[in-house]
Amino acid sequence: LYPYQRQVLHDLLDALAGAGERRVVAHLPTGAGKTRIACHAAAALLSWRQADGHLAPARPGGGPAGGLVVWLASSEELCEQAAENLARAWRALGNRPVAVHRYWGDARLDLASLGEGFLVAGLQKLWAANRQQRDLLTGIGERTAGVIFDEAHQAVAPTYRFVTDQLAAHNPPLLGLTATPGRSLEPGDEDYALAEVFNERKVAIDPRGHGSAVTYLIRRGYLADPEFTPVAVSIEANVREPAAHMDYSRAALDAIGRDLAWKEQVVELTRTALGSHRRVMVFCPSVGCAEESADIISSEGLSAASIVAGTPKERRRQIIDAFRSDAREPMALFNYGVLTAGFDAPQTKCVIVARPTTSLVLYSQMVGRAMRGPRSGGNRRCQIYTVVDTSLRGFGSVVEAFRNWEELWREPSS
Repeated sequence: LYPYQRQVLHDLLDALAGAGERRVVAHLPTGAGKTRIACHAAAALLSWRQADGHLAPARPGGGPAGGLVVWLASSEELCEQAAENLARAWRALGNRPVAVHRYWGDARLDLASLGEGFLVAGLQKLWAANRQQRDLLTGIGERTAGVIFDEAHQAVAPTYRFVTDQLAAHNPPLLGLTATPGRSLEPGDEDYALAEVFNERKVAIDPRGHGSAVTYLIRRGYLADPEFTPVAVSIEANVREPAAHMDYSRAALDAIGRDLAWKEQVVELTRTALGSHRRVMVFCPSVGCAEESADIISSEGLSAASIVAGTPKERRRQIIDAFRSDAREPMALFNYGVLTAGFDAPQTKCVIVARPTTSLVLYSQMVGRAMRGPRSGGNRRCQIYTVVDTSLRGFGSVVEAFRNWEELWREPSS
């Protein structure tokens, strides 16, 4: 771990080892290593023992702690990433053989054979399975030594909240991971509800005099220094702006995606970006816009592909492997509705945000795909193009996104 990651881990374990309800959020910018820190925390939780209502590291020779650390995520990509990293972390940190149980996609789960270790589970999968097998969540919860909720800003969704409450019924440590500990630009009911799930406690990076964690990480080379370039385009589509605390509707995004001027600007920006950057990721407003733009770029002899929710699993894997590869040929990856969270491609140096949004969460996730810094295998600088129609609401600052919900949270010691 880097020094700042060790600081966060230390503060998290202190918060999770106390008496009472042990709940806390780890709040780090996208690209700062939330998964790595959380895997170290998961390894510690699996090694801890219960004593006098407190959690503490197991004494040498004191025997295994037993139980399960449950890792919750909302997508298969996030689940696969977590399982791989947990296995790697335990090989280095573990004190006995344990299993990494996988429960997403087509996987099955048998409570009778669920041994100690880590359970990485898709949230929708758990919710759906519990409706068929009413004792499933209760049975897992009885042997849970800790719960980790990836992309914790989703924890207030009713189905996800139910899953979390069932697993945490016996008061195991609950750790949330997020770059954006809130839901909306102006804090509202959902934001306060999210803070309540984690007892309003969060741990963050000590910026060490740099003003913000983002600034600290950029100056130390952990994050890339982003250059934000707004690109104006006037569209003819009649788009209704969202109401307060809402994002653009699917119908509004589809209308933007069909607009000729918008699509032409997306394609032109991609051509320009491929002339300077080897890996370019483009976030489109619709499936049609993503697929058509990729087809146009490919027809010009450039390397491009699109991934949307309906892309077959094997095809998606092939595209992602090509994009992550060390091949020198520049490549553009267009997508809609996927790859905003948990997608790790450190060589991505340019992001084109061509999907209007009023969500700080979503915007920071899209920008974050290019923010991996040189000390983490990424780039010293990155380029962020944001396609905007000045008649529509929008914004573009990762520092703004990171600091937006400070009033909702307190330090664990307070």
